[in-house]
Amino acid sequence: MKILITADWHIGKKLHNEDLSEDMNLYFDWLLGKIKENGIHYLLVAGDIFDNNNPSNESSRMYYAFMTRLNALNCKAIIIAGNHDSPSFIDVPKDLLSEFNIAVFGLFPGIDKVEEIFVPLKDDHGNEVAVVAAIPFLQDRFVRQVGEGEGAKEIAEKIKQGMKTLFAQIGAAMKNKYPSIPKIGMAHLHAQGTEISEAEREIQIGNQEGIASVDLDQFDYLALGHIHTGQPVIKGKIQYASSPISLGFSENKYNHKVVMLNIENNQITETDIPVEKNRSLYQLKGTMNEVEENIKKLKNKYKLQVLLDIQITEEVFDPTITDRLEALKEMLVVKNEMKIINTRISYNDKKAARFSTNYNTNELNDIKPLDVFKTLIEDRTDEEKAKLLEKFSEIIADTTQA
Repeated sequence: MKILITADWHIGKKLHNEDLSEDMNLYFDWLLGKIKENGIHYLLVAGDIFDNNNPSNESSRMYYAFMTRLNALNCKAIIIAGNHDSPSFIDVPKDLLSEFNIAVFGLFPGIDKVEEIFVPLKDDHGNEVAVVAAIPFLQDRFVRQVGEGEGAKEIAEKIKQGMKTLFAQIGAAMKNKYPSIPKIGMAHLHAQGTEISEAEREIQIGNQEGIASVDLDQFDYLALGHIHTGQPVIKGKIQYASSPISLGFSENKYNHKVVMLNIENNQITETDIPVEKNRSLYQLKGTMNEVEENIKKLKNKYKLQVLLDIQITEEVFDPTITDRLEALKEMLVVKNEMKIINTRISYNDKKAARFSTNYNTNELNDIKPLDVFKTLIEDRTDEEKAKLLEKFSEIIADTTQA
């Protein structure tokens, strides 16, 4: 049996208001080609299907169009909600999608109903070859009990202990119900020791350090979503698949991939499949002269336009910079190979610093609530900051899981 693991699609993502749907359509074409080429029986999607919990009609159409094409390949799917997803939106079509051999899990049912998240994987003859525990993003209420007067450290410790207990219970229930076949977990969370990018947000209250890998190691294999770079937590056992496309400028150098599992004689082998690249994202930093020269050296090697983030730093105020930037943008529009989607101008001279600008930046979609809140409490003590950030993060988690 062959299984393909992907995660963090973020359908509907806009980067500085630039629509990335074309990138996703090309990825879906590629993914379906790999499923057909490799004879994949099951596709696992480890959360963050959409970029926000109220996806647009176009994002919804893209999602269901992919599912229709997947069904035509006779490939089954198991999908869990991530922290960006609305559990109810994911769950609503559950019965309909099950008719197409697609199992979706938006909201965790609770530990007393844990067997509801177990999905046996069957071969063409109806034999159970493996089983998947499809664990959607775990809201705070599923992993800890609230106590009055708790500080940041107490909350963080309770959450980690709660996650440890929950994963141990899920692992034990799987071993009890399916003792003789490989057990695969799929979850959306932040594991300790992983590197995050600019596109990744806080997901678990108090989870700055993530969940310990030893506490997650309850399965023969665990597929994870949330961290966009494909990286192992425990090599050969716990793995992030990676986002399919670059969702931020820091992700341009990521080796995006999907992970293929082959199960034979109860043994799991893992193979990485690199995702075909269709676009470059570049950050150019320096003086206006340096940026202009560096743009001349750039070449578009892929199907889609290069997207540029320009950061200009000058010693003293220069009123011509804005006009030069506009001329540069217009020149690139004519060439149609590159596009400037974000610019920042700053001056080292303190007297000129007031002229620093986020020219054409900070589109509403790019402003993160956590960053705004941090600026509002920057004058507080460290202890007050920690407590306020914990409470604010809890509110964000609750509102994004509506």
